[in-house]
Amino acid sequence: MKIPSALRIGSCLLISVLAVSARDAALRYKFSAGQTNVFAVEISVRSETGSEVTTGNVILVTKEVTTNSAKILCRGNLKSEIKRTPSRGPGMFGGFYPGGMIQNVNVFPNDCEIELDTRGQELRDGGDYVLAVPLGKLVQSLFAPLPAKSAAGEISDTVTVLDDPFWLGPAESYLNVRMNGQPISMNYYYMGGQRSSLATLSLSRHATAREKNSTEDTVELHQQTALASFLQTGTEPRLTATSETDFVFDRHAGLFAKIETTGEVSSQTETASRKAKVTFKSHLLTGAELAAVFAPPPPPAPPRKLAGADLDKIIADLKSPDLDTRRAAIRQFNGVEVEAPSAELFDLVAGQALDSDSFVRMTAANFLGTYGTTNQVPVLLKLLKDSDWSARQPAVKALGRLKDERAIQPLVDQVARGSNMYGQDATAALINFGAAAEKAVLGLLNERSAETQRQACNILQQIGTSESLEPLQKLIGDSDQQVNQAAVDAVRAIKQRQ
Repeated sequence: MKIPSALRIGSCLLISVLAVSARDAALRYKFSAGQTNVFAVEISVRSETGSEVTTGNVILVTKEVTTNSAKILCRGNLKSEIKRTPSRGPGMFGGFYPGGMIQNVNVFPNDCEIELDTRGQELRDGGDYVLAVPLGKLVQSLFAPLPAKSAAGEISDTVTVLDDPFWLGPAESYLNVRMNGQPISMNYYYMGGQRSSLATLSLSRHATAREKNSTEDTVELHQQTALASFLQTGTEPRLTATSETDFVFDRHAGLFAKIETTGEVSSQTETASRKAKVTFKSHLLTGAELAAVFAPPPPPAPPRKLAGADLDKIIADLKSPDLDTRRAAIRQFNGVEVEAPSAELFDLVAGQALDSDSFVRMTAANFLGTYGTTNQVPVLLKLLKDSDWSARQPAVKALGRLKDERAIQPLVDQVARGSNMYGQDATAALINFGAAAEKAVLGLLNERSAETQRQACNILQQIGTSESLEPLQKLIGDSDQQVNQAAVDAVRAIKQRQ
């Protein structure tokens, strides 16, 4: 799946020298040690391949402050909504790509640290490494460099950068980022599975800015930026971009209170050309908005309670000879709390627990998992064999809660399947039985599956007695390192209990 590119493309447009013709002395950022600032951001990228809208907060904590610089810790809390345009073409998986929407795709690099002077010039980043994309580039956008002094409002420069893949423009995108906590290389995905070499580009930027308004509290600025990158050995631009940005600088906070950018990007690689329209919005949170970021989440609403006449009606429907009526009745238990369920109700729900409808079975299993007694153990043992995990899991948890010894061997058989999907919940349930389950669990040490042996060691680590020491010691030195370590840990824990 393509990694959301909104942050990287947006940052290409935003990172430029902000030359302003300020009415007074040059503007300066203000930093105070320990201060926390939060920016709400929204980045939208729309191209022929679809659109991405990324929203969330960027949290900046000032770690250290010197006479004219500060070290800032940066953390992003961002989510992207991606809409794809149906297409055919090459890539990591050739063929037709249907359109559609992917919501809440998280792209989080490691938290980063940046050191800036009071003009926003970057002194050092990431412990002398370039900042991770996309968070580092986004932070640089929030701290657009300020002019050294009142200027003519126009500046051009040429810099040399490493760039990969080319169409992303002047960003250190060859670094790894993380998706769902795992490192992934961006260029692999963007180039359709084909890695490309780093290229040296010359980047030409031209920016003009003017002051729109100035008061004692704020300075409003407007900037136009044009950007083009070239291979040092070529003459054709690999990326061109234009943007217009409105800034509102808060004199008291010493930060940009508001940034709004619109721009267009056109890029060229060896295999494709792409165009995109980009918008970027950020504003500094204050007052209630800022407090809401750090406020604890509200407690979950209490579940609806079923009692009295409502519960009597459901019981009556569960007795109905009509299958659909019974199924509709059992579904009403989903997500509710039942006050003092009666023996009659238990019998009626247990009768639905083996229904052919998977949702009915799941609802009945959840009910019995929460309220069931030892009288329902036979039904719970039948649910333990259900092929549907949503019905099997609550049965496993209920058997562990009830500690009825009829369930020990069936739970051990679940662990013996050797799959985390089946074994983890059963492992937790067996631990609840304590020493009563020890003899049956010892049999798992003789299984061929290393995963089953490891699970058995983990259980015995919690419940094992001296009877487990000799069988466990036979696994110490096992060729499977995880089994060996699990056996060592179990033996150590049992000896400490003795």
